[in-house]
Amino acid sequence: MNRPLRIALTKGRLEKDTVAVFERIGYDCSSVHEKGRKLILPIGGANIEVVLAKANDVITYVEHGVCDAGVVGKDTIMEMQGN
Repeated sequence: MNRPLRIALTKGRLEKDTVAVFERIGYDCSSVHEKGRKLILPIGGANIEVVLAKANDVITYVEHGVCDAGVVGKDTIMEMQGN
């Protein structure tokens, strides 16, 4: 089995909006809703893991290959001058 696609998400509104998109396309996001203190969460029905992080860390994780993609606000990208 291949390594899951890792998507870094900021906690809060962007996390909720992104999870809602996953649910609309049919993925089971119960692990995200019931996360407790976990920061790496599998998405059921997909080979995807969500990594919860602070906004600045999302950029760092993607730039260094820890995560394959990330969701942050444009303001964070501009502030961090991320690639």
